[in-house]
Amino acid sequence: MASKRGPLSKAETFYIEEHVKIGKNINDIAIDIDRPVKSIEKFIKKVKPQKTSQSAKQTNAASPRLVAGDQFIKQRGSVIMTENASTISDARRKSTSSKIQNCVTKVKKDDNIT
Repeated sequence: MASKRGPLSKAETFYIEEHVKIGKNINDIAIDIDRPVKSIEKFIKKVKPQKTSQSAKQTNAASPRLVAGDQFIKQRGSVIMTENASTISDARRKSTSSKIQNCVTKVKKDDNIT
């Protein structure tokens, strides 16, 4: 039987990444997903530099900051703010400055209201 050709699917890439992590032989992986060994080796070489650059970015960041924009749910053209994103944005919101508070005019004082 001939091996599959064309680009690797997401399931195949996930399978390769996870089984390489646990130390499975590349030949066994190739047999499991019915792909040539050369394409799997090429994928592993391509993925390794990306993984090391991502881990370097994570180690450079001393304390990862939560950003509200990362907490949104984005799907099919719509965006939904999660409770976590709302909490983050409320915590970072600055209180109104004194300049703006001086512009507010009260019709009735709080003392006179019964």
